[in-house]
This record gives sequence, structure tokens and C-alpha cells, in this order.
Amino acid sequence: MADLIYEILAPGISWLEVPKVDLRILCGCPADAVKHLTSKGKIRLVTENGATFETGPNAILLADNFLQNGLPANMAEFPVLQMFYKQGQIIPNHPNNKGERPILIGNANAVQSQLQYIYRGNYGLTTPEELIDCGVSLEDTAEMMAMKMQFAFGRIQPPDTLLATCVVKDTGWQSLKEDLLVSRKGMNQYQFKMGSECIDVDLSLKEGETYPPPYKLLDQLLPRDKFSVWHTGEGDGWDCFRPCMASILVIDGEPYLVDAGPNVHYTLEVLGIDLSEVAGIFQTHAHDDHFAGLPYLLQGGRKIKYLSSTLVRKSTFQKLSDLISLPTEEIENFFEIVDLEFDNWTNVTESVQVQPRFSPHPVETNIFYFRYQEGGEAKIFGHLADIVSSAVLGRMKNPEAKYHISEDFFDKTLQSYLEQSDVKKIDAGGGMIHGEVVDFANDPSEKLILAHSSLPFSEDQLTSACTAEFGTSDLRVPLDYEKYFQDKALQWLRQRLPSLKKEELKELITQQTEEIPRGQQILARAKESGHMPLLLTGRVQLNGLLYPAGTLLGEVNALADLQVSREMVSVGPVRILPISLDSYRELLKRHKLLKKRISWLKDCDHLRTFPMLQYGLSDDQLISLLKKSERISLKKNQPVLLPENTLGILEVGEVQFLVGNKNLKVTEKTVLGLSNKLGKPFSWKEQTVKKTQVLCLPAENLLQAPGVRWFLQRAYQDYHFQLS
Repeated sequence: MADLIYEILAPGISWLEVPKVDLRILCGCPADAVKHLTSKGKIRLVTENGATFETGPNAILLADNFLQNGLPANMAEFPVLQMFYKQGQIIPNHPNNKGERPILIGNANAVQSQLQYIYRGNYGLTTPEELIDCGVSLEDTAEMMAMKMQFAFGRIQPPDTLLATCVVKDTGWQSLKEDLLVSRKGMNQYQFKMGSECIDVDLSLKEGETYPPPYKLLDQLLPRDKFSVWHTGEGDGWDCFRPCMASILVIDGEPYLVDAGPNVHYTLEVLGIDLSEVAGIFQTHAHDDHFAGLPYLLQGGRKIKYLSSTLVRKSTFQKLSDLISLPTEEIENFFEIVDLEFDNWTNVTESVQVQPRFSPHPVETNIFYFRYQEGGEAKIFGHLADIVSSAVLGRMKNPEAKYHISEDFFDKTLQSYLEQSDVKKIDAGGGMIHGEVVDFANDPSEKLILAHSSLPFSEDQLTSACTAEFGTSDLRVPLDYEKYFQDKALQWLRQRLPSLKKEELKELITQQTEEIPRGQQILARAKESGHMPLLLTGRVQLNGLLYPAGTLLGEVNALADLQVSREMVSVGPVRILPISLDSYRELLKRHKLLKKRISWLKDCDHLRTFPMLQYGLSDDQLISLLKKSERISLKKNQPVLLPENTLGILEVGEVQFLVGNKNLKVTEKTVLGLSNKLGKPFSWKEQTVKKTQVLCLPAENLLQAPGVRWFLQRAYQDYHFQLS
């Protein structure tokens, strides 16, 4: 038998087995890595000494950079939970508990970040002071801490007591376990050696590659309603065939997420929703099966609303802070924060309200009730993730225990679960930290939907309840979607051409909307009919770039009579509004805007070649940047001094970053001036290596776009890593 057994399972995910030292390494752990291991047969059930448990990894190799091609590369929470509980490595007296801790392997930053993120994923907020800082009363703080200690078996343990680490330095071989050696050969490049045998492991995604979801969803274009509930996840963190429990609410035509679990980008793609269209997220809690998609939401061109209780927000942002190595104060800049009060209704819009209720769980959690009310019509939807069973909660009442909850706390929790609703979706996963169907036997709701389980529900459980398939809906209140999209189109055209009268722009909106399936050549179709497609919903890609809703696709080529690209294709189903090319061109000519418009759009296409500006910025946002931009030319060996309140993009030439006796040479498309604009303690000097041209853009405008802001933060972290 070979000493090193290596297998690639999926892009960015591989498996290294070393039988001689009893080590099984998951190489790369994006969201849902456990599901890939299960589907590939690396996790399976075995029985030993009368106990049935799962096999699987006992070590994880982390990527050097957190984000790859827009998706998180390191999310080790569920792989670690699988080792602890599904394999039994942490359970007392379990036959698979051999007294060895699972190992995290990687560079120092990645290992430390994952340790802290896993700690917050286990416990959430861990001190009374943190709870009080969220506005929780002293009485409720005592109850919550007692509950938290019960879930933690009486002790909140630091992560390094549960996990071992192997920090791999930049040079030389290191002992991982016994005779197994590991070394780091470059960015995301690792080598393992056992005797004379060597294996190279590359954790990088290739250009255009993505971490694949472990399941397949069918495309369907989500309708836009006055109000509706769409079921977009009924599984859990272990279900290989379905997304984790989640919903999408459509409110006044705009989609709101209820949680953002793994592969939320894929869910949006198949439903024909671009990130630029998402209006907000209602967050229940910060376990990865509800949280792992949150980093994706940081990558848009505008802020979305973050709606939850202060308690859940601070718990979630703390975990996100540890995951992506940014302070919580900085994370608050990425969202439009709407803090909700427990047990009180808050207006989302004029016709929709939301009310959070506290739910006992190892981390801070609230369930949600949503109420649509207009005229005499009222509809209520309950989304109950995650909850606890009455049996588990009842055992926490024992007054003889060191930590115990009160009878009032117990009664209030169960009462909040049983509020009457038209439709209620519940976490019915069972076990220590999830709900049980039996507790809802007398629930007065008209429709009860069971979710959050990888196992099928029994006939008895489905006697008074049901399940929901992906993409099904409830409580729909329709609107005139043609009028809705025509109004949106007019709004976008007015943003694009603010000097023109509303009546003139209305004359461009004469066609019905069209639905286009996945993989279609958008511009080739439009040219044949003499139209330009205005993107209303969904994702469209050209050479790896995604265009936000509201974009007139192929506008510059159409206006300039250039050949249209056949590479622009729909990524998932999309909806467009055809705009007459002749009418649009004549309107621009009449107002002497045609040449200027073509020039601006060509400059926009140039800006989109820079990685920093590839995060869902609209043409209007890019034009706003261009209007405040300036170019500077610098000679060889000259310090890079940018105009005040700007950041630079290196267009031509070469620059070196200098700090102490270290230097880093950078070339075209690199961002300059970062160390002076982000308020960081670590800084460097910048000096030209050869004749250089720099495009200077307004820093304030750049930092207002969440995707750009996060790119800049990651770029700073990368430069800091290489220079320190």
C-alpha cells in the first residue's frame, strides 16, 4: 500500500490519506465540504463495539487566501463538528474517541482566523458583558448565560483545547505527525512527504473555476409579487441533496433573504436573481448552515439591509470578523443595519412588518414572524430556525443544577414557538439543539412545514404537517409585474440620463419583458431584432465579468455600430426589457449626448478591466468615479504621492512597496495608496521602478461600494502578509 493516497474530489477540494500515521486530511474546506466528502464516499457509517458512527477526516489543510474567485475557501466549522460529534472524537467513552485532537494545518493567519471563527460558531457571545452590551437586561442575561452553559456542558472551552494546529512556515519541512512532513511551496501550494514519497497539493481555483454545490437545482425565474414566501432550503448542514433551511421573501417586488447558507450564490443564480437585486437579509443566527453565504453578500455594488435583533447582529458580526479578519466596526460599513426589538413589530415596508423572538440555541438566535397587512387582508409567515425541543429545554430547568433556567423562560420560549400563523416553517431536526415535531402537535397554524433535516420525516410526523420542495411558494399577493418592471426600467433610465425629461424616456419603454433561459447569447439575439436588452433580473456574464441589474447590455458597441460580442451569456434564467436601438440612438443625438455617452462607456469598459472595480458597479457608478478621476505620470525612482483623498490604480509601469529591509514589486492593475487610506497601523512607502502612469480615483466613492471596500481590505491584508 502507498504511504500517501491522494484524490481530487472537486475543484479546490481534495483528500490525502496517510494510513501509517492514521491521518486523513481534507485539503480545502469551502462551505459544504462535508457534503462533498459524503457524496464521494469519504464519510460513511461504520459500527464498532456496538456503536454506529461516521468515518471522515481528522485534519484540515487551509488555503492561504480566504477568498477564491469570489467564494470563501476556509469554512472549517462543519468539518470540525463532523469530527467531534458524527465521528465521536469528542464524545466521552466513544470507541472513536482516542484522545487525539483534530488538526488545522496552514499559514499562521489562516489557522488563527479559523480557530476564532470556530470558537464563535460553537458559543457565540461568551460573557455577560457582551450580552449586556447588546441591550439585554441583567435578568435576561442571567437566563441566557445559564442556557448557554447548559448547551456547553458547563464549560466554554478555548479552541486550542479542542483542536491541534500545525502552522506551516514559508521555508523548510515541518513534522506534522510522526514521520509525515509538510512544507509550503507558494501561495496555496503545499507538499507532503513520507519516506521517499511526495505529494503536491494545490488548493487554488483556476481562473473561471468555482466551488461546485453538492446538489443540482432546476432553473426557475422567480416572479415578483407584492408579497410572497419562497422556499429555498429545507435541508441541513449534512444533507447532500438539498440546500440548508432558508426562505426568500418577495416584498414590493424585491427579494429579501431569510439567512444566507452555503451556496446562496447558486440559489440566487437558478432563481434569476443578481446580487444587485437583493434588498436585504433577515438573519436568524450564525451557524454556518445559515451564515456561510454572508461573505458573498459583501461583494455587491451597493449596501443591502441587515435586519435582525441587536443580539444576533453582534454575535454574527463577531464571527464574521474572526472569519475574514476585519474588525466588527468595519463590517458595519458593509450593510444598512436595521436593529429589531424582540417581541415588537417593525415596519419593513408600508405593508410588511417583522417581529423577532428569542430562541434558545448554543449561539444567539432569533426566529421571525412576518406579517403582510393591506386593507382588510392579513397574512402571517413564521420562519423558526433554529429552535430547541421542549424535552431538552425542560432539562435545563433543574433547580439543583449549577446552571438552570426559570419556569417563565421555559414557558415564554414554547409560547413563542406556537404563535398562530397562516404558514409556519420549523426546524424539526431533533437532537440536542434542534426542534421536535411532537412539540407542534397542537400548533394552531393553518399550514406547518417541516425542515432542517437530512433524514426523511415519518408518516406520523407528516400527519398534520408537510414538507416543501425547492422553489415552491406560499402566501402570494401578486402585482402587475409588467408595470413593476416598466417602472424599474424608467427609474434606471433616469439615473443613466438625468438631464432628459421623464416623458422622453418613457417613449423608449414600449416592449413587453422577455424571459431568457440559461446559456443564451444575449446580444446576438438582440441585434437580430434591432434592440438593446435592459437587464431586469438575473445574471449576465462577459469574459468573467457580471453585470448588475439595470445595465443596458452591449450599449457601447450598439451605439458605435461595432460588432456585438457572442461571449455575453445568461448565467441562469434572466429577464430583459428590449429597448429600440434606433429610438435610443436618436434620443441621444437629439440632445447631443451620443458621442459623450460612447466615450464614457468605453472608459467604463476600461475601468472594468481592473479587479478592484469588478464588483457589481453600475455604469452610472463608474461614470461618477471617472468624473472625479485624474491621471498622473511619474518618473523612474520617484515616490508615489497621490492627490489628497484618492486611491491609485497602476495603469502603466512598475512600483515597489518598501518597509524596513523588505520590498514588494507590483505591476499594472495594482491598487496604490492603500496604507494611507484604511487607517491601519502597518504602512509602507511606494516608489516607482520605471516610468509610471497612475489613475487616481476618489477614495470616498470607492469605499461606499461594499465589494470594492472588501477588495481593498483584502488587498491590504495580502500586502501586509507579504511585507511583514
